[in-house]
Amino acid sequence: MSTDSAMWLIDGHSDWLLDVSDTKRSFFEESSIGHVDLPRLRKGQISAMMCAVFIRNDDLPHHALIQTLRTVDRLRTIVEKSDGSVRLVEEYDDLERCREEGSFGAILHYEGAEAIDPEFAVLRLSHALGLRSLGLVWSRSNIFAEGVGENDRGRGLTYLGKELVRRCNQLGILVDVSHLNVAGFWDVIETSNAPIVASHSNARAVCNHERNLHDDQIKALAERGGLMGINFARQFLVEGAATGEDVSLDAMIDHVDHIVNLVGIDHVALGSDYDGARMPADLYDAAQTPKLIQALRDRGYDDDAIQKFGRDNWLRVLKNVWT
Repeated sequence: MSTDSAMWLIDGHSDWLLDVSDTKRSFFEESSIGHVDLPRLRKGQISAMMCAVFIRNDDLPHHALIQTLRTVDRLRTIVEKSDGSVRLVEEYDDLERCREEGSFGAILHYEGAEAIDPEFAVLRLSHALGLRSLGLVWSRSNIFAEGVGENDRGRGLTYLGKELVRRCNQLGILVDVSHLNVAGFWDVIETSNAPIVASHSNARAVCNHERNLHDDQIKALAERGGLMGINFARQFLVEGAATGEDVSLDAMIDHVDHIVNLVGIDHVALGSDYDGARMPADLYDAAQTPKLIQALRDRGYDDDAIQKFGRDNWLRVLKNVWT
């Protein structure tokens, strides 16, 4: 990469599917509502993104499956209506096709496994529908694991949870430990035979929030060939941040610096949490993402490091897991 125009980015987490549905806005038209739509992704140089399926508490447990399928259908309908401008990413080569075609690559991700049954039929069918990344939990418990938060009882993965990790490994579904409690994290490390990620989590040594990872967790991810995506949510970046103005781009780079000093540039990437969290003022929507890339450059990161952060680290992990 020699110029900004040559940069294309991969973002490890966004909740735009839910926000587009809630606000009844079009994904294809630029809006001032929310953070993500296709025009703003193009302005932000984001060529591919993990697109989360999230189930609200009010729909649990009985409506988890139908709401998941409705959201998957929403994404697949957008792809069908896009006239080639949006591609459902189902294999590694699809990411290269997105780059060549200038299309946006939507990677289907479940943020929580509440829709998955103990026999894993829904997991297999979801994979057939395009599921390529799975977070075992949101910040709550299910039959597989426990999330971080006030209801965390400190328990690790259940027997079914460990089997879910193994089934994901077999199918080539990326396992994501963001929102998972500490005990569950270590169970995933011991169970998985593929790289794992924390798609949208930051460094706890920099900001002491329960959603962020301890240094030993970051090292374990790196040792397994995985990565963590920097989350733009302001409360995960600066303790006590009340407004977007409380979080500078420099504060975000402090998290990157810490991870790089700990495990190297190969294990940190983008994981914005657009449309799922409150953003810093400088990154108020997806179109602003290149500002973070420029902030890395201003901090002294060279083109090779920026390319790894912006896309190559995600490419390496996805290629390893999917193939």
